[in-house]
Parts: sequence; C-alpha cells; structure tokens
Amino acid sequence: MNNVFMPTLITTHQLNRLLILSLSFAVIACGGSGGSATPPSTPPPVTTPVTDTTPNSFSFSFSSIDHVPLDTLVSSDAISISGINAATAISISGGEFKVNEGEFTASSTTLNNNDKVTVRITSAADYATSSELNVTIGGVVGSFKVTTVPAPPLGKVVDVNLDIKHSVGGIERFDREKFITIHANHTENDWYAVGENASADLITEFAEGYDVYFGRDAGGIGWNLNNLPQDPAKAGFVDPAATTERANGVRWNYTNLTTPRAITQRNLEYRNKNLIVSGQQHPYWPDGQLTGNLSAASWAFSQIDSANEPFGTATGDYMARYVSQFFKQGETDPYGQTKPAFVEVMNEPLYDLYDAATNPVELSQVFAFHKTVANTIRNLEINGEKPNQNLKVGGYTAAFPDFDTDNFQEWEERDKLFIDMAGADMDFISLHLYDMPRFRNTVQLRKGSNMEATFDLLEHYTNLSFGAPKPFIISEYGSQVHTMLNSPWSPERDWLFINSMNAQLMNFLERPNLIEMTIPFIVVKAEWGRISDTVPYSHRLMRQQKEAAGETGDLWVYTDLVKFYQLWANVNGQRAESKANDLDLQVDAYVDGNKAYIIVNSLEMEATTFSLNTYGLTDNDINQLIKRELRQENGVAVLDEQTLTSIPNTMEIGAEATIIFEITYQNAIAMAHSATETKYYASTYKQAIVAATTHSFTIADVILTDEGEAVLRLGLGRDHGLSLLPTVTFNDVTLSVPEDFRGYDQFYNGNGRENFFGVIEIPVPLSALQATNTINVTFDDAGGFISSLSLQVLNSDKALKRAE
Repeated sequence: MNNVFMPTLITTHQLNRLLILSLSFAVIACGGSGGSATPPSTPPPVTTPVTDTTPNSFSFSFSSIDHVPLDTLVSSDAISISGINAATAISISGGEFKVNEGEFTASSTTLNNNDKVTVRITSAADYATSSELNVTIGGVVGSFKVTTVPAPPLGKVVDVNLDIKHSVGGIERFDREKFITIHANHTENDWYAVGENASADLITEFAEGYDVYFGRDAGGIGWNLNNLPQDPAKAGFVDPAATTERANGVRWNYTNLTTPRAITQRNLEYRNKNLIVSGQQHPYWPDGQLTGNLSAASWAFSQIDSANEPFGTATGDYMARYVSQFFKQGETDPYGQTKPAFVEVMNEPLYDLYDAATNPVELSQVFAFHKTVANTIRNLEINGEKPNQNLKVGGYTAAFPDFDTDNFQEWEERDKLFIDMAGADMDFISLHLYDMPRFRNTVQLRKGSNMEATFDLLEHYTNLSFGAPKPFIISEYGSQVHTMLNSPWSPERDWLFINSMNAQLMNFLERPNLIEMTIPFIVVKAEWGRISDTVPYSHRLMRQQKEAAGETGDLWVYTDLVKFYQLWANVNGQRAESKANDLDLQVDAYVDGNKAYIIVNSLEMEATTFSLNTYGLTDNDINQLIKRELRQENGVAVLDEQTLTSIPNTMEIGAEATIIFEITYQNAIAMAHSATETKYYASTYKQAIVAATTHSFTIADVILTDEGEAVLRLGLGRDHGLSLLPTVTFNDVTLSVPEDFRGYDQFYNGNGRENFFGVIEIPVPLSALQATNTINVTFDDAGGFISSLSLQVLNSDKALKRAE
C-alpha cells in the first residue's frame, strides 16, 4: 500500500513475512555446533491474500482549471484507479462522475482496479468565482475545482430598483405641474387669435393631449398697467380706485363671458394654478420711463427713496394690487381666475440696468429694490386685510449666473451680495439657465456638472445663511444658439434646444424638494417678437407651414419643439431608486400602478451603448414595452417609438439623446421598500486652493445608515490645466476620486468654457460615515476655489441591487 497517506500502517501480509523471518533467525541462532540446521519436521504455513480496497492517492490527478466560462459544465481529465484488489465504493458531492465510458451520475456505486474516473461540475454563474466538488473512492478523498473568468470591464449599466421608493427631502412623486410646463398662460391671444391654427382647438389638444401645465406670464401685468391712471392724490403710484374698478371688470368677464374662447379658458384654468407673474425692467424700474397710454395718461413710477418710502415702493404697490385684485379674492369669490402662486420681482434686471447700460446703476440699489418690492407686495393692506401673505415672491432672476467668472468675483459682487442684502426677504431664488452650444466659436454648456456646481453653491451658501437652502424657480431654461440668431426657423436650432432641455430637466428632477417650478423657454407664436417677414422669433411652439422646406401655406403647425412634450407625455408616478455606473448617463425612474417609466439621457456627444437592469419584480412579467428615443438625424430631431417584447441585453442611445421606457407589467408593482435621500452641507464653503495645503471641512448631524449609498460632492472652480484629482480623506479614510464627472470636460479642445466649474462626485463607503465628519482636501497645485462641499446620503431599508 502506498505509504503517502498511512505511513505507519502494516498489513497482515507484511506481519506474516516478519514472523517467518524471525523464526528463521531463531533457528539459526539456536542450532547445534555441528554445522547445518536440522530440517523442520512439518512444511511452512500457506498464506492467504488480504482484500485491499484502498486505492493509491489520486487527489493530485484532478487538476484545477481556471478561466472557465460562466454557468458551464466542466469535466476533468480521466484518472486511473490503482492499488486495490477488490471492488471499492465511489461517491461524490457537488458534481457528477462517470466510470470508464459510462454515463455521468451523482449516485454512489463501485469500481475496480485500473478503472478510469472522470468528474464534472457546473461553473459559477458569477465572474471570478470558484466551484469545487469532492469525490471519495475507497475512503480516499479527491477534489476538483474550477474558477470562472474574471469580470470583463463593466460597460455602461443602468440599475433600477422598482420595489424601492426614492424620496428626496420628503418628495417622492413626479410633479408634472412644476416640471412639464410651457412659458405661457391659458389666456394668451397666441392660442386663439393670432392667425389660423391647423388644429381646431390648439390649446386643449396641446395641454391635455400632452399633459402640459402653464407657467409664466409677463404680459398681463403690463397690459393692465398701461390702462390705468396715476393716483391723483399720490404722484408716481397707481390709482387705487381705478385699479379696483378695472380689476372687477376683468374678473367678471373671465367668469361670465360665454364665447368659445372664454369657455376653453375656464376649462383649462386648473393647469394655471402655479402661474408665475413677472415684471420687466421698464417701466417698473423707477427711472422716469412712462407707462403706456392705451386708455389713460402716461405716468412714471415714483423715484423717491426715503425712510417712509424706500426706492421701489410704488412699483411694489402696483404689483401687489395686480396680483390681489385681478384674480379670485379668496376661496369663496365666484369671479376671476385663480390667483398666481409666484411673483418674480423683475425679469433679468442686470442685463438692461447694468451689463448693457450706458450708465449702469449700482447693483446694491437693484437688490435693495427687490427687498422693497417683495415686502410691499406682502404687506399691501386693503380693507384692513393683507391679501398677499401667502404669495411667494423672489428674484433676482439672473440671466447667466456664471459664479466662477473672474475667480468668483461675479459671485461675490452679484449673487452673494443679493443673498446678503435681500435673501431673507425672498421666498425663492430665480434663475435662467441656458446652454450656449454655438457662441463665438465656442461650446459653453451648463448641462451636467456645471449646473450641479451652480445649484450646490447656492444651496450651500443659503443653507449657511438661513439654516436651510432657499428653493429655486427656473423660469427659463434651454439653449441660446447665437450663430442662428436673426435667422428663419430651423429644425437644427430646435434640436439644439431640445437636447439641452432634456439634460437640464434631468438635473432639476434630482432636486424635487428644492425646485418650485421649471419652465423651458418655449413661447407659443411670439409674433410680437418677429424681426422681419422671413425672420420670426425663435423658441416657438408653433410655426407657419411655409417656414419649413417643401411646405406651403399660412396655417400654424407645431415646430419640432413639441417633440419634447410628446416624449414626456405619459411619465408619472412614484420615484423608484435608480442609478447609472457612468455619470454621463442621467437616469430617473417612476412607478405608476403596473407601469414603470425609466428615463435615460446621454450627455455623451457621440452614440454609446448601455445595458438596463430592473430589480424587485418577482413573478411579474412584462405585458408591453414601449421604447421612445428622441435623438437627432442629420441635425433634425427624430422621435422614434418601438414596441419590444423584452428589455434588450444592450442597446444604443444616440449622441445627447433621451430614451424613455414605458413598461407595462401584468400586475401592479409592489414598492414595499423605501430609500430616503438627505443632503448635508459643510459648516464652511468657498475656500481658495493653496498647493500642498489641507483644506478641512466638517459635516455634522449625519444620520447613519446600514444600507444605501453616500456621495461626497466637491464643487470646484479652477483654470483649465489645473488638477481635478485632489487627495481626499473622509474621517481619515482615503477616498478614490473619480476622473470622470458629468458632461463634457468644459475645456473642449480650447473651445469650451473659459475655466472649469463643476462638481466632482466621490463615493464614500458607509462604514466611514460618522455623526460628525471631517473631510480633508489637498491639491498639489494652487489656484481656484473649492466652491462648495456637501454629502448626499441615501438611506435604504434594503440593500440596493447593482450590477457587479
């Protein structure tokens, strides 16, 4: 027997041989002195062979195999069994075996000397994972191990946990009233009385057909002002009596007229409840410019600036009377339309009053004006009551908030100053955010990381100033295509506007708790802005047929901008937890009964592929899957719709395109779990970057979690060429800083933004979180600022499924 396994074991056969040798030596030792031994009187005993069923060791013969495919039967080489002289038992665990040329089996049997044994096992379903079987032959155990191939480089993957509700600051539903809107209201002439529409009922077809809400009105307040006289008893103020009289007439007409237009307006009023009323620079800025003279003598708002009448009081007085008297005066008032929800003090004031002005006004005066107007609107008293106490007033409606300009001097001199002077009196911060894809031979985009940095800086500073971030209103967004200004309608310009809208909307949807309203700058027809017979106003929902190549006629039809609304037409429901492993894929998801809506927007400037994984749908099969993609083909927006039978393993998404999956399941989707997202801000902000210096921040009062994810958000403003990869420690744990961030690199081969302003999103292991956290950031080079620092924590009641 082989002594490798049992070196001290002596068989019966060997013992007999030893006894015989011992007896022989004994005879020789005890023999007579006469010389030869005396022959034995009896013959030697006959020995019987002993049964041996323990084979020679075979464990080294089953060689391990690496780099095998996933979930595949893998067989070993055949080995010969030796060292036995009788049938012996064979059994297996974790696999199958066969003897000689027999069938593979997992059932125990016997084999004989010189039989050949082959084993097999199914490899693991996961990458880089070992599987092992054990085979026992005559008491000797051998093993066979196979290891699957390493995981390939993970492509772009979107993971959606449809059974987990994702709440952000207490908000978990898709709010179409604040996110799917148009820059118009339901009473505008453009819907009813400007030319002839191809649709018999354009406004109803559009608003109810695509589930769109009305957003902003900057015209009604001015039209009525131009029909009102000055107060005869107080120069520079509107006449209160005349205002009341005209307001009563407007309200009565709205409710009692029986024309088709009036009936349609009342039917659609429910889509106008979040209306923003906005003033313009003229004549609301008190500089002597006269009101119109439609039915009254022209006059100008008071320019007095005193303790009893701060600069802007007269403007605030008129705005207050307009929003309180020209609309329903309380729940029981039967006359007029619903009162607006918001007032923007002034639309883009700094462009006209400062940037493009011959004699720029003091910025501090503009911001003091906002404070005065807001407080005057809120505190207007009529018949002993203050009707505007619940109205939200904000500003300053920055047109191009480039906080990082001149190494953050623009932030200090404009937005920070505004917050310091008037922020406490603002219910919201109002912004206009535009991509500029063709501006002086540059591509200057906000979508992606730049927009994140803009929001994060405002959030961080207002949180430090007021104990919580100020809400936002984005009353205009999209793109400005400067090379196509003053030119005819262009489907290419529409596409550039659409891809910006989709990407920016995905940014907004990440802040449903902080954003009050978002309105893409799409007006209806805007004949008031026409430049010439062949050059209309841009950014229109409607065009005349003759404006498109190959078409004729004067009927008003949709421009390609309607495809934005067609794409988003059905999206609704509770937000589901979702994430992409690549920051250039923006992802969101919603569940509405047995439907799931999964939105994927690409920030890549070329087509790319990704895979989609959905989790949490046990025994709930797909009834229907509709895939809508809004992309460009030869510069023209194309909305493509396909009906699929299942989610493809991989799929392509076009350059800067958007896909919305509308998936109908057999049963309602059970969202039995929840994940709550909370954002925490550091106790300090905006630190100048010094080389090889530790910049320390503290984030306190963090609620710890066992399941979920955490991301450190590092806002940076730096010149191109400076590092975006600092050393970052979180409670002494060194974090891995990703090289990628959302959107393009902002340098764009020297044709992008003047410098980088964006957010670096750094994963933080949950094990590193503490209630109070110390974050250290160190750069090797100097220059620029850390503009903001916050911690985004998703606290889930179950583990989040992610592609490995």
